[in-house]
Amino acid sequence: MKFSKFLEWRKCSLLLCGIIFHLLKLNPFRKKDIWLFGAWIGKKYADNAKFLFEYVNQNHKEIRCVWITRNQKVCVQVKSLGYECYTSTSIKGILMMLRGGVSFFTNGLDDFCAIPLVAGSKVVALWHGIAGFKKIYNENYSGKKLKIKKGIDKFFNWVGRNFSIGTSEYTAERVEEQFGVKRESVLITGQPRNDIFKQHIDKNEVLKNVLDDDYSKVILYMPTYRVNPKTKKDEVKIILENLNSNQNFKDFLQQHKILFLAKLHPLTDFRIKPQINNIKILGDKSVSSVEQLLMSSDVLITDYSSCCVDFALLRKPVVFYVPDETEYLSYSSVNTAYKRVTQEKVKNVDDLVFLLKNVNMNSTNLLNELFEDKSIAGTCYSENVYQKVCERIAL
Repeated sequence: MKFSKFLEWRKCSLLLCGIIFHLLKLNPFRKKDIWLFGAWIGKKYADNAKFLFEYVNQNHKEIRCVWITRNQKVCVQVKSLGYECYTSTSIKGILMMLRGGVSFFTNGLDDFCAIPLVAGSKVVALWHGIAGFKKIYNENYSGKKLKIKKGIDKFFNWVGRNFSIGTSEYTAERVEEQFGVKRESVLITGQPRNDIFKQHIDKNEVLKNVLDDDYSKVILYMPTYRVNPKTKKDEVKIILENLNSNQNFKDFLQQHKILFLAKLHPLTDFRIKPQINNIKILGDKSVSSVEQLLMSSDVLITDYSSCCVDFALLRKPVVFYVPDETEYLSYSSVNTAYKRVTQEKVKNVDDLVFLLKNVNMNSTNLLNELFEDKSIAGTCYSENVYQKVCERIAL
């Protein structure tokens, strides 16, 4: 399903899905020890849901973990790993959605199915990036529009949940405002997908498809998706074209034997041919693990994306490159964290090169101070989620 059609379905199906949702709340056959997991509108086996799913499977055998997907290939993949998985249109998949006592999503209730069959279970929003810089959902409404939206959300909301996870008090505040939930429903646990940062990986294996030379350093560029609504132009494409053609930038990469690796957002759709071997551009489908890609990089360049929150946990430098900031802020909104964290942002290629030559940990430290609660520092985030959820459902 294309993103535009997906959004249309969410809008036009509200009445039908709302009625089904409330009827299914009467379902008496749910079991607390059956946990359902889904991600990315049912298309991927990835993100926070994947890491929590595998952790609970391996460490808490008393829980029956079931992955629900709309994608047959994903179903085959998960089953090949030895886990239980069903497609959302199969009889077993439907039955499990009607029996599950807890449901974990990353994007919304439609991670499981186009119809909210998980209604009545305790829904936990793991999300796909914790309270970054961009204002989302309720943060973009005010006055009567906000009241109307909250009224509709009470009837039915595709991102409705019983519990949400957070990484700090600041993120808990953001989740409260974004989704209109109460503070006590936000669990400070950390993100399960970040548990992998404590493991060892083979950097050469992760980057085997792009390491065609002996590079001294890998700089990863992960921009957020954005198309200027006024010009209809993809701003990320423009930025990459400027970097690809800038001689100062290319000289810097070649002289210092640096690999500049750009990983595009899942919604981004364009191609650019790199002018030098030091520049590589990866589409979303060519990256099997974003977490491992972050771990294999020495420096992160980003803009308004929440990936910097994850990367900062690795205690490596983060650089904010926002040449389109003025235009971006004219059609999109950011929260207070953006100003607090991006104190050393740069807006042109020459300043970017200078900062890359003199990278520091200032932005990284600011990110961790705001987004990483001291109470969970160094802990297993997946175990935190498991314990908190068990407490809340009295299991």
